[in-house]
Amino acid sequence: EIALYLNFPYTSSQMNESNRHSFEPSVRGNRVFILGAGFSAEAGIPLTKELLARALTKFELECPGIYARVANYARQCANSTVTNFDISTISFSDLCTYLEFIELREYGGGERWSENGSREKLALRFYLAKTIVESTPSLSSIPQLYLDFAAQLHENDVVISLNWDVLLERALESTQKPYNYSPQDGCIYLCKLHGSVNWRLDKPPSNTLDWQSLGATNGIMSRELYYSTSPLESQTWQHYQPSGEAEPFSVLPAYGKAFDVRHNAAQWYRPEFAFAYTHDVFIIGLSLADDDFLVRSYFLSTLPTINDFSGVDGRHVFIINPDCAAARNYDFVLRHGNAELINERFSSEHIALMTNPISDT
Repeated sequence: EIALYLNFPYTSSQMNESNRHSFEPSVRGNRVFILGAGFSAEAGIPLTKELLARALTKFELECPGIYARVANYARQCANSTVTNFDISTISFSDLCTYLEFIELREYGGGERWSENGSREKLALRFYLAKTIVESTPSLSSIPQLYLDFAAQLHENDVVISLNWDVLLERALESTQKPYNYSPQDGCIYLCKLHGSVNWRLDKPPSNTLDWQSLGATNGIMSRELYYSTSPLESQTWQHYQPSGEAEPFSVLPAYGKAFDVRHNAAQWYRPEFAFAYTHDVFIIGLSLADDDFLVRSYFLSTLPTINDFSGVDGRHVFIINPDCAAARNYDFVLRHGNAELINERFSSEHIALMTNPISDT
């Protein structure tokens, strides 16, 4: 499927000396971009700690009943007896893990709110998504950095995003670059491994937001994922409440993701094959936290042996990340010699680095 999407008439297993001369130049111009939260930071989209604090403030104001239950669970998780416990001080990962425990308990007793999760978990997802969209620049105010990044993408590139936000979608729309969440001819493939604020599981009974299928059930998946462009607009969220039509599918951190990510398993399967038809890899703003066990495992299964996928020499992995712990977190990639850590915040200077391989080709 990836080979056909990238307009290759043969797969890597069908490669021989007679067709390699046309395969190699084509591959060298194709790239993989892997985006973490740091990619969107320069646009004002909050990182984890600030995002949680702002989402909880909105949660408490608009939905105090459910928020009170989440706050109580947070106190239990922190083993705190403080009456006015500041829930935003708890680790995001710890809070989500504890909510998974509550959901498991409800599931075991037949008390679970819905098959998509507990009421508290779904409400937290809703306010995280609402906060993200309200923090995303409008089409007319997207920083030039992201317009330039979107403009240099071409249809044979693959973008793997670990972000819930829709900043890149907005930038692609602004630069009139077509994209799709599944491989499609003529479109940039945007693969979102942790879901998105504008996705949901199952088509709602009242489809006022024009939800479109992602095609998950074309394979072995039993439940369909849907996307809509309406949730990209902040005003859309003013008309909906938690557990309604705008019920975002976003994979929360910590141990519960091992369960939720199964609804999006097809997205985790396909990008692995994209490494066979692309060349340089750019990992931007992804901290690779210790508890991000699935992403770390995905990288361990691909990046150390990345040169074996296409057989084209000279492949390079660029890691753009200002975190002082980045060298330690990515040691398993850097030690192989074909990777470089650029210990900086993502900026316009890195766009030239991305476009040079295309110019050389």
